[in-house]
Amino acid sequence: MPPMNRVESHGNRIDVVGRVGLLDFHRVLAAIHTLTVKREFKDIVLNFEQCTAAYNGPMLSICSAVASCRFKAIGVDVRLPLKADLQRRFKNSNWAYLMDPAAFEGSAYRGELNVPAISFSSPVEQSGAVNRMLDSLLGSLPGLARTDLAAVEWAVNEITDNVLTHSESVPGGIVQLSNLRAKNLVEFAVSDAGVGIPNTLRRGHPELRSDTEALDQAIREGVTTDPKIGQGNGLYGTYRIASLSKGYFHVHSGYARLDFQDAGAHVRTETIPCVGTLVVVGINRNEPDALKEALRFNGRRGAAIDYVETHFEDAGAGIAFAMHAEAASFGSRVSGSRVRTKLENLIRMNPEARIVVDMREVAFCSSSFADEVFGKLFVAMGALAFMRKFELRGVQPTVQSLVDRAISQRSTSEA
Repeated sequence: MPPMNRVESHGNRIDVVGRVGLLDFHRVLAAIHTLTVKREFKDIVLNFEQCTAAYNGPMLSICSAVASCRFKAIGVDVRLPLKADLQRRFKNSNWAYLMDPAAFEGSAYRGELNVPAISFSSPVEQSGAVNRMLDSLLGSLPGLARTDLAAVEWAVNEITDNVLTHSESVPGGIVQLSNLRAKNLVEFAVSDAGVGIPNTLRRGHPELRSDTEALDQAIREGVTTDPKIGQGNGLYGTYRIASLSKGYFHVHSGYARLDFQDAGAHVRTETIPCVGTLVVVGINRNEPDALKEALRFNGRRGAAIDYVETHFEDAGAGIAFAMHAEAASFGSRVSGSRVRTKLENLIRMNPEARIVVDMREVAFCSSSFADEVFGKLFVAMGALAFMRKFELRGVQPTVQSLVDRAISQRSTSEA
């Protein structure tokens, strides 16, 4: 990846020219620090007009730095890229809103493959962000293995919890998820504007003199600032998930960065520090069996309760699926496709469980929606398997007739 062309300061304005990637976002952080701390500007302009490319992790780190400025009552005026598709990405990814909420609205992106950047500063907000990401994966990845989903859930929870527990980041943290289906990769990034991993870890391990030493130790099993607070498995376990799946793992904090991709992990010294911490994790879904061994601590495999169990499994009903809560609308094939994918994944993850679909709050659905969900499932599974697996409860007469018609027409056309 070629470096960013340049970052220039003109008065209180920072011009970001070229791309914003993992090799060069530190320059933007340094420019913000110079203008707001050293030169003590109370208002700055962050100008991305000549930006040509931007990536999730680096942009989250910049968003965190800007959020920190706002908490210090420093105004930040953001100018978006002139390049139309990139300007759209700034808005859809929620970067524009997070950096300048007075000028831009929150992301209106409603696609299922990616989850825009979400800020969190409390356990409730953290849990909501993680659940939104898991729900997105469950409804957008056909053939999703439960071990894949559980690994992502564990890793995102651990890294975001580190922000709340250790970072001392006043504005909290930011998390974003991308589903790179063409590469069969799930990527998430987490950033904060706190004290950084090296400073945090040295409180419990003063022998770690350099930031590179501290970052190297941070991915070792059981290394933690305070054993009374945590077990030190968050970064270690996440690193194992990325490495065993043959994905990637990047951590930037202080004057150090750690990179794992292809040839192993390397820790390097950075001349320009990263304020707070940035973690970027890529999980390769081509290696699902490897993830079964990833969450093994002290020789024992973890067996945490996962998203499927807490949100769908019901002791009395098997799988409880409230249709009104699982679809944004009931009028299109696009919405129906997401519901069908989620049901197919739940069937695969719970082969013995009966799925009870609660339709009580669905007053109407289109023929296309009924066909996309129930017609296609009926044909794919076969009549007997479908009837054994599914129970529809509380179906309105109009909706029932549409479902029956969709199944009949689909069965006839496939015969």
